[in-house]
Amino acid sequence: MNKILQNLLLLIIFISLTSCATIFTKKTYELEIKSYANTKIKINDSIYNLPAKVNVKRSRKDLPIILISDTVNKKYTLKPSISPKYLYGNLSFVHFAPVGYLIDLTNEKRFYYGKSHFLNISDTITELNTPIFKCFKNAKKNISNYFTKEYKTNKGQINLFVSIPWINNFNYIPNGDSQKNSSGFLGMSTGIEYYHSEHKFLSLNASAVMDFIAPVPAPFSYEGEAEFFNSLALALTENHKFNRFTLGYGVIYSRNNWRLENTEYDVNIPNSKKPISKANYGLGLVANGYFRVTENFFIGLNYKPTFYNINPLSKFQYEHVVSFDLAWKIRLKK
Repeated sequence: MNKILQNLLLLIIFISLTSCATIFTKKTYELEIKSYANTKIKINDSIYNLPAKVNVKRSRKDLPIILISDTVNKKYTLKPSISPKYLYGNLSFVHFAPVGYLIDLTNEKRFYYGKSHFLNISDTITELNTPIFKCFKNAKKNISNYFTKEYKTNKGQINLFVSIPWINNFNYIPNGDSQKNSSGFLGMSTGIEYYHSEHKFLSLNASAVMDFIAPVPAPFSYEGEAEFFNSLALALTENHKFNRFTLGYGVIYSRNNWRLENTEYDVNIPNSKKPISKANYGLGLVANGYFRVTENFFIGLNYKPTFYNINPLSKFQYEHVVSFDLAWKIRLKK
């Protein structure tokens, strides 16, 4: 039997047996309830002395319970969540996990109210959640707080900007040659930011980027023909700050350089390419966007197209450099 038929048979068997949560989970389970001495609990018209292990039915509905003491009764609501068996059990069937999850969506055996709860009659809490729900709720709150946190900036503030253009893409047309493209790593960028209002700032930035073969500095050698790209640029941008995001636009002056190296060049060998270097000096625009990962660390994207070449020939011509940036900002003046 080939592998496709084996997988198909396993899938049919898996579906026919429903899923992991259905197979290994009962409709009811024992829920442990604890409290202080001389207390009882009422669940579904039944009263139990505490501590007690109560057999409860799994359901997507809330489970109301009443804590009974000598002085006062207090109502609680147990909130259901998906059970650990549903959350992790289907992963045992790696190939069919998505199928198992889909099947269990129609089965109330995937819910539970937690394994154990301690009830404090003097506490103000009346809603009890499972550990899985608490984890999800805390994660959701942390994510919400992360994206809504605002880093205050002031008018007159000055920042030092330093970045590593880590991934770079080049699109050049060297003078007298055809269009050339390359992608590579590394570079350096630095500049000054001046906030002329709380949420707007001017930035003057100088950058040098290249198409190094490795994502980190490392020894590198080559043989034969090899093309190299790099760019030097000076940019002035107006930037807008939106919580963790900044968007900028402006003008740029750049020197886009393409170089052909050939370690095997020999004037006596036909079709042997002579090493050559060509550079275009041009004017263009710049657009950037950054996301604030931490207080001082940013990631972003820089798009730097040039439209008009000044040297070696004055003409309209499109070239671009696109960089993925790892950036740091250091406040120099508050």
